[in-house]
Amino acid sequence: MVLSETIPLRTGYEMPKIGLGTWQIPRSITALRVMEALELGYRHIDCAPGFRNMREAAQGVKDFFDAHPDVDRSKLFITNKIWNTCHSTQKCLEQIEMMLEEFETTYMDCIFIHWPFGWAEDEPGETGMWPRGDDGKMRYSDVDFMETYRALEQAREQGKVRSLGISNFNMQQAERVWREATHKPSIIQLEMNPYFTQLPYRDFCRQRDIVVMAHMPIGNPGSSVFRKHGDPNLLFDATLQSIARIHGKSVVQVVLRWIIDHGFTAVIKSQDIKRIKQNINVFKFKLTPEEMARIDGLNENFRILNPLIGNFDHPLFPWPYKAPLKFK
Repeated sequence: MVLSETIPLRTGYEMPKIGLGTWQIPRSITALRVMEALELGYRHIDCAPGFRNMREAAQGVKDFFDAHPDVDRSKLFITNKIWNTCHSTQKCLEQIEMMLEEFETTYMDCIFIHWPFGWAEDEPGETGMWPRGDDGKMRYSDVDFMETYRALEQAREQGKVRSLGISNFNMQQAERVWREATHKPSIIQLEMNPYFTQLPYRDFCRQRDIVVMAHMPIGNPGSSVFRKHGDPNLLFDATLQSIARIHGKSVVQVVLRWIIDHGFTAVIKSQDIKRIKQNINVFKFKLTPEEMARIDGLNENFRILNPLIGNFDHPLFPWPYKAPLKFK
């Protein structure tokens, strides 16, 4: 079993450098894959109500604890995210309570705001998580993300979450959170890979002692969500393939090592247990400075992630940044 190395957070806690992402794992196998990943040595599980499999991920965690009653809750790092329809204070706090209930725990290790923009909060149930108008577009809320963040701060002061984070915020939005927050964000989750290195954002985080958590570290190559025909595929990059051959590793392992050697963390998803096992086996080799430079040079500022059509005119949509923001 390979246990992930950890990185310290500004709150004094330790976060594993590699975590299992659960987005797009089918509900039917999510609990099993989470359980298997924990058996293999993963200690960070990244979840979200918006992934539509959080309950199953929670079951996998509970199954692991049932099988290993000697493992203390503090040995796991569970991250979760506030969904777009829960940005108001009341809805945010209610969603946190739901998370704690599902995982049968008294705290989350980190909770992120999943997106800076919010949607209408007036529809119940799972269908209400995707509120659309008659024109098919998402129905927006006018809740500012700082209201959501202050609700997270309240939950932290109550001991229900240990560290706070934001996800998919642009750098200007992150600066506003940093400037106005009482409890500064410990982690920023952002799309980052060799084709989208996010160097300015990385520097922003380093200067503020914020840990970068890379999601989509290989550009989500096996998914039709967000990707278009003809988009570049990291798995077939000649530079990455050559470095992988030198080390006897896969391209994915090389990319994860590149992230770690830069001082960051990553969450990576796979439905295949062999790949899940392979993805955490990245702690017994290092890339040379020359190899790191070669990978850095692959940057194309190519973003894969684009939210559902219909969000682009939301005043808090993160890309491209449009100043001034409507909400203050």
